[in-house]
Amino acid sequence: MLWTRNSSTPLPSGPGFVATLGFVRNPFRFLDECARRYGDWFTVRVPGISPFVFTSDPAAIREIFQGDPEHLHAGKANRPLGAFMGERSVLFLDGEAHLHERRLVLPAFHGERMRAYGPVMRSIALDAIAKLPVGEAFAVHPSMRSLTFEVIMRAVFGLDESAESARLKDLIARLFALYAGRFGSLFQLSAFRIDLGPRSPWGRVVRLRREMDTALFAEFARRRASHESRDDILSMLLQARDENGAPISDDVLRDEMMTLLLAGHETTAASLAWAMYELARHPEVVLAARAELSAMPDHAEPASMHYLDAVVNETMRLCPVVPNIARELQTPMKIAGRELPQGVLVAPCIYLAHRRPDAWPEPERFDPRRFIDSRPGPYAFFPFGGGMRRCLGAAFATYQMKIVLSEVIKRFDLAPASGYTPQPARSSIAIAPSEGMPVVLKARAR
Repeated sequence: MLWTRNSSTPLPSGPGFVATLGFVRNPFRFLDECARRYGDWFTVRVPGISPFVFTSDPAAIREIFQGDPEHLHAGKANRPLGAFMGERSVLFLDGEAHLHERRLVLPAFHGERMRAYGPVMRSIALDAIAKLPVGEAFAVHPSMRSLTFEVIMRAVFGLDESAESARLKDLIARLFALYAGRFGSLFQLSAFRIDLGPRSPWGRVVRLRREMDTALFAEFARRRASHESRDDILSMLLQARDENGAPISDDVLRDEMMTLLLAGHETTAASLAWAMYELARHPEVVLAARAELSAMPDHAEPASMHYLDAVVNETMRLCPVVPNIARELQTPMKIAGRELPQGVLVAPCIYLAHRRPDAWPEPERFDPRRFIDSRPGPYAFFPFGGGMRRCLGAAFATYQMKIVLSEVIKRFDLAPASGYTPQPARSSIAIAPSEGMPVVLKARAR
């Protein structure tokens, strides 16, 4: 369903096409400029896609999150991302199909399940941290991408040290390198998803994905035949049955796993890189977090790390790695008093909502105490989206971030690289700091 220019309902003002290119080059600056010029509502037009009507109005965000999902389709709005993940996962479904798949996937991400994944996360984090250079500037984001990739491979996929697992990991890593490359962000546009042969950008994706599918389906078959008792997420989904006793099909399972992998790996790595940047700029925050950790036993549960939880939240407030979400209107609607036509994509803007001065005093300042002294409302702070479409992997991501950051803080002081000022840069589906976010680690006596 597409909005057409024949609609009699006017859309909010917004930037022209050339200015909109700034959303690709520097999304945070683009959004700041739009908010200064147009206020709480503005329209962004991208060729081949229905207009995006951005809003940071808390009243509008509340109505969108609480609205009838039959009229506000998140799955359709997410479809451009299907180029990366496949369109049969829960992220791209609406209505009963979405509820059906969400019920099957949700148990694997229940908060209590995090304790089962914790030892794997910590082991991988310690191995990765031991390899970080000390005393010299290095790009931290690639290291975090490698770390979170390995966590997903073991905690989500449950891959072991076999040759089959090694081949599957290699294929997935190569595919994701294409997604994170210079053409990656353009794959969301159908005009760039044209197979012009094995050397063309999309042609390489098509052929590599075909290889990966063969290896992944073989892993599904091997895992089903083994009848092993395992607690990784793939094993749980292989055993899942709906109310009629039907399992998840291989095609759907492939798309679910790719969604979990790409969304969980890229976004968490980018958030960790932004967190390292803020910690390097704020040594007093490192000291406060370290004081909390020093009063805890080794390998303490992340749930008890309240100050570090506030650090993670404040990082996601200032530097959300996904700047907006969207819903496609299935019917004309009035949202917060504003008439919008059928077919447009209404987009609650995470980045701008997180910087509203009426909700966040001194919004540009990094201050984790905001999350110690009070609990923000779900329409002022929603880094994982909101309503019934809130990200399934939110607990998994924050749990992992606290484990990684706690181990870094225990071992190192951090300093920003000389002369470095980060710019938001697209890394596959996430917004990460530019140049890999160089930082300097200084070992401390324990």
